[in-house]
Amino acid sequence: MLRQAVRGAYYAGPSISRRAFSAVTARRLDYGGPNDKVNFFEQETPGSKKRRKIDPEAEDKEEREEVEGELTKLQQELKVLEKGPFAPDSPFIQGLPENDRKIALEALRKYDEEHGSAEPQPSLDDVFDEELDNMLKEEFEGLALEQENWQDSARERRKLAAKRSSEAKVVNPESQAYAVRFKKALQKFTENESDERTRQEVWKSYRRCKQAMPGFVGALPPNVLDIVWESQATAQLSKATRSTHLQTLAEDASSVDRPLATPQILSYIDALHQGGATTQALEQWESYQAELSQKREDLEEYWMQGVRLFAAESNPQRAQDIALAFLANDRSRQPRVLIPVITAWGRMPGKDAEVKAWALYLQLKTMLGPDMTMEDYDQISIGLLTAGRLDTAVAIFKDMMVTGQDPANDSTALYKAALGLAGNLHASCIDERAVNKVSLSALTMLPRRFQNRFFYASWMKKLIGMGEVDSAALVIELMYERGVRPDAKHLNGLIAAWLRDGSANARNKAERLAWSMIQHRIDAAWKRFQPAEPTPRVQVKHDEAEPSRIPKFMKREVPHAGIETFSILLLHYTRRGDDDMVKYLVKCLGDAHVQPNSYFMNHLLYAELRKQDIRSLWAKFKMMSTSVRPDLETYACLWDCAKLQYDRGRTAFDSGFPSARELYGNMVQWYSHLSPRAQRTTAEEFSKELYDQIVRCFCLSKDLAGTLVALQSMRTVFGFAPDDTTARMIVLQVARLAGVPAGTPKHRLRRLSSTPRSKESVGQVSRLLEMLGDRKELALKVQGLSLDQLDPHEKEEYQLEIMASFLRIVIGRTDGLGPERIEEKLTQAAKEMQVSGIDLGSSLGVDDSKLL
Repeated sequence: MLRQAVRGAYYAGPSISRRAFSAVTARRLDYGGPNDKVNFFEQETPGSKKRRKIDPEAEDKEEREEVEGELTKLQQELKVLEKGPFAPDSPFIQGLPENDRKIALEALRKYDEEHGSAEPQPSLDDVFDEELDNMLKEEFEGLALEQENWQDSARERRKLAAKRSSEAKVVNPESQAYAVRFKKALQKFTENESDERTRQEVWKSYRRCKQAMPGFVGALPPNVLDIVWESQATAQLSKATRSTHLQTLAEDASSVDRPLATPQILSYIDALHQGGATTQALEQWESYQAELSQKREDLEEYWMQGVRLFAAESNPQRAQDIALAFLANDRSRQPRVLIPVITAWGRMPGKDAEVKAWALYLQLKTMLGPDMTMEDYDQISIGLLTAGRLDTAVAIFKDMMVTGQDPANDSTALYKAALGLAGNLHASCIDERAVNKVSLSALTMLPRRFQNRFFYASWMKKLIGMGEVDSAALVIELMYERGVRPDAKHLNGLIAAWLRDGSANARNKAERLAWSMIQHRIDAAWKRFQPAEPTPRVQVKHDEAEPSRIPKFMKREVPHAGIETFSILLLHYTRRGDDDMVKYLVKCLGDAHVQPNSYFMNHLLYAELRKQDIRSLWAKFKMMSTSVRPDLETYACLWDCAKLQYDRGRTAFDSGFPSARELYGNMVQWYSHLSPRAQRTTAEEFSKELYDQIVRCFCLSKDLAGTLVALQSMRTVFGFAPDDTTARMIVLQVARLAGVPAGTPKHRLRRLSSTPRSKESVGQVSRLLEMLGDRKELALKVQGLSLDQLDPHEKEEYQLEIMASFLRIVIGRTDGLGPERIEEKLTQAAKEMQVSGIDLGSSLGVDDSKLL
């Protein structure tokens, strides 16, 4: 019975409850030091972002505590059983009422005194003998095995649930949204492959889907992965970004055992090379060699790619071997694959490398023949120039200059003449030994007629136009080495190109070179005018970071700076808003005794205009115009400033600035003193924008008579006539003149233009102008003409007549004048504007006079 009680106590033990799902698997906790602390977390699903901290041993601890509690309870029950049901502390005795308990205890005491104590009860050690121990051992081992099997099956169920959960991630709402977005991005890309934003969306959606769904890449159809590849291979990305994207796609394709197509392999290798991983690109190229060599598709591109990679990896011999073998197999292939090999030999040290580069260049030139283009010459010459092979670079540029003009000085012709070859030159006749035999210096010698500054200037101009500014600086160095002294124009072009580059390094080199030229000019000026006084030294702030490479010619004696050098620096500093350097540059201009020109003056004026400093602008113009002749750009700047001055809605104002009539008279007087040729050039450069600005300034000045005189004179002098824009400006100004009371504050002028009264005034003025137009058109019909029958010149005269009549009517209504007094007022305005001899058009007719 005791045995059954023990077994029943075991089976009646605590029930173990398990969570429905747990992402935490069993872990070993016996790693780390004794004081190390490891935290574990779990989440409801693998895709959930919510985690909570857990104790992986909590369930085991709970089970152990429950078992220990049950064992303690059993031990207490066994102790009670050992004492018997009639012991004083037994549940039976303790459960009796107090009086009954006292009676029962007294009866048990008397019974023990009369009959003596009972025989000792057998202990647990006596009951659990060896036979019972073996039986219990078998029972407990069976239960332990059963529990272990149950735990294993539970573990398998948890793994299966985790697997099903990961597979079911596609139907997760968040993952499903990513998948839908990815599908839409692919559809947009297939419909419009030129949209760069769609390419970016394709990549973002692809990455999100891959992160949210582990089995996403394997579930994609092959053509979808190809579309994603195409979207990134041709996208407008940086080289490093494209390399990263394609490398990721290649790894994804490899992870699902999906081979890349040949174009994808080639673009992947190119992306690695462009991203700076040339060594890795070569490894990939060689790993695909056995596979791609057996295919005919893109085989030529594959071998050309290998040539470029080995050339970039400073292994020109391997690149040359591949290229020549590649060309020998098929004569129809393009020999331009040799160009990167030539530049790679140029980067190698030693005379032998230069000889090999020249021999390969002659082979290329022979293979291409007349098909060799200017781009081919540029690539080779710039590559050798940046590699420091100045002699061979200038010889190649010479070949480009003499192409089709002087075949006797062509490099192939010189090679043939030196070796005594007759007939057509073949590439097989050219090798390094022959070049060494002839002497490379003899083959690259520059003819005497090219030993001048004009030849090198043309090369510099071409390089600067291509954006190769540092290469143009190397041409300056070559000029010094060849004994051809560059002048200021060469260096000014270099300075301007460096400043346009915009980088800190280029800007630093430009400023250093420009100020060095200015210092030489100041030194020469002080020696000539003030030999007894010390020369002032130019003090210029430069960036703390020194340029990585300063050309050697900057350490030599440079030519003196001219006004063009000062103008380039002035434009640079005014655009940056560096007023201190502008003032210092003007001071150095005086120290160098350099006379400023209109270009220099104009940029000083524009600098003041950007600050809206009307007083300073007009003061500088009056001071500098005494020694500098203005140009049309000068007056364009003045009229821009006048717009600020005459616009009463703005705060900028200076009482000393001239009126619109005075400024116009100043411009006409300047124009009249120009030579006939300069007047024709100025009339050609006179723009419609400047015409509109002048009319606008007269309208803002509320000078109707001056506006009419300006329209008539600019038609006579510059050939411009009013158009719809001109009419709109005049109508608005007349409407404002009629609708805005005198003395209106500035801050209210702009708001009044949108009031109903102003709109009504604009409508009335427009109707008056339309009425005049109808009368002019009716007069044409009386003459048997129509507006469509007029030629462009006659139409312009027709528009000018309408605007002149309109302004005469408005002047008469505003001032209450008759036709005679109106003409007197116009004559006075023409006199003030220095255009007295200009035809102001016919006065008002009888019909038009009725509108006064």
